[in-house]
Amino acid sequence: MSPEKKSRVRGEQLSRRGRERLQKLGLRFDLLAAALAVVIVVATAICMGEPYELGKPEPHGFALWFLLFLGYLPMELLSLFNWCFGLQETPLMHFLVVEQPAVMLGACNLATLAVLWAVFRFWAARRYGANFLQTTIHFLEILLVWGLFQIGCLVGLEIWDRGGFTPMHRHLARPAEPEKVILIDSAK
Repeated sequence: MSPEKKSRVRGEQLSRRGRERLQKLGLRFDLLAAALAVVIVVATAICMGEPYELGKPEPHGFALWFLLFLGYLPMELLSLFNWCFGLQETPLMHFLVVEQPAVMLGACNLATLAVLWAVFRFWAARRYGANFLQTTIHFLEILLVWGLFQIGCLVGLEIWDRGGFTPMHRHLARPAEPEKVILIDSAK
């Protein structure tokens, strides 16, 4: 790699157009990150007070799944920290895991977004240039559209449930079947 190319990639010398492009992409990245943060806060507010249940057809499950998917990595780190310092059974963890799991998921998502925003915006964009920032913008757009889609599905299901059309699907509301128990005759 020639010395000229190397210095340009590292961001030491950018042309005026290069700086303008990087600033424009930086502003777009900031706006998308802020919009994703708003979607995370809305999803958290929707899920507050709702049970952590993904196995039942509940409307808030869409927003909960969105929060859960984005929150896996920070929850793993938090779990490691709790395990190392024996903080699994604290009242705070009980509140966050049992009483209000949406608050924990939302906080983990916002913390992850803040860290990734700072790393990509200030370090990686300067080191790798505008093309790298453009790629991260596409990932933010994907997450933002997916979050909006999940909230849209939630709203659609709420409208369906509260709009009087639920009886159309009466055949889906069957009573639960009793558990099937196998009895073994001990005499044989």
